[in-house]
Amino acid sequence: MTFRPQTTTKFRFIRVNPFRGLLIDENTWADAHDYHRNMMRFHLLSMHGVGIVQGLEVVAMQPADNRLTVKPGVAIDSEGRLLYLSEPQLITMPPADAVATAFIVLEYQEKQAQMQAVTDGGKAQPTRVLESCQVRASLEPVPGSIEIARISYNPATKQVRNPTVVMQPGPNEIDMTARVMAAGTGAVANPVRQNRISLTVGIVRYGPPASSEWKRHSDGVRRLLRDVGANTILDANLLDGVSPMDESAIRSCRVLYMTGRVGFGFSPEEEQSLRRFLDRGGILWCEPCRNGLPSGAPDDFSRSSIELAQRLNRQLIQPRFGHPLLNSRFLFASPPPALDPAGVVVEANRLIITGGDYGCLWEGRGQERAEPPSREILRSAGEFGANALFMAVEQG
Repeated sequence: MTFRPQTTTKFRFIRVNPFRGLLIDENTWADAHDYHRNMMRFHLLSMHGVGIVQGLEVVAMQPADNRLTVKPGVAIDSEGRLLYLSEPQLITMPPADAVATAFIVLEYQEKQAQMQAVTDGGKAQPTRVLESCQVRASLEPVPGSIEIARISYNPATKQVRNPTVVMQPGPNEIDMTARVMAAGTGAVANPVRQNRISLTVGIVRYGPPASSEWKRHSDGVRRLLRDVGANTILDANLLDGVSPMDESAIRSCRVLYMTGRVGFGFSPEEEQSLRRFLDRGGILWCEPCRNGLPSGAPDDFSRSSIELAQRLNRQLIQPRFGHPLLNSRFLFASPPPALDPAGVVVEANRLIITGGDYGCLWEGRGQERAEPPSREILRSAGEFGANALFMAVEQG
């Protein structure tokens, strides 16, 4: 994630103008120090962006149990604050009732120190503020924090391991593939990163509380965002399990992605939230998971997606040559083949329904078919996904 011009509204560059006779009180002191603090935050965000500067690797215990060690390191959060973890930290995985994504995050902390009595009977006041940070494991995304790892955690095993294959971590293995690095993390800053664009994709949670349908393509979306970040100017972040009624999470996203096999439905309030998201320029992408389904067989998820489009008064069309889905980054004459070649792609005012399933291709699935997808099909699926992300940037 990199700094955006509109975030300058959070900074006020007020400098003290000294002269003989100037009244020096607590407001003068605050303005003098806030000027330097704001300049430093502005510099960190505009020149380096949000992310990990160095260190903060996460390693499992040996022998494995439900504890992790976070190594020392430095990061910059979304407020431009420097987070410095000076010593290794030991954390314990949180209790969970079922398999869940656990996020290992670093977040800013401060506490007041050195209390001093105030004259005229006032309450004691702190004379210092100690800035620090903490690491913890959370079963929900933590807005404003720095994600340093995540784990598809099965609490029944009570073990967390280092990944066997670093770029393809499995269940209960530490996954550091979604880490975002700040620009210029080496001795010389990389000037190309100064022009990068930040984008957040949220995977929509729906269905009963214990349902995992909405998570089917999480690994594929994560891989797509990682590949897009490595090969384009987008710095894409992922939020797992976004509720349509979580307005702050929805507002932070440019793209909302939905997948599954079963039919779904939203309350009128949830649909109104999605309508506001689309009207603000967001992209809502719905597609079924068709792994293992016969080619061309109907599925309830696609039916529900079309019904949602109708209730949102979206007139679905098939993209033609010149549509942003076909040329916003990579050029296509028509939508590329998906896992199910019989699937269609339709779009309606930033609501996209892809019936053929690109998400499984982002995961590399489909090998069990008589003709596994070729390297070209896998590459085209990733490029088509990148087009949707760039479409969100251009229209947002």
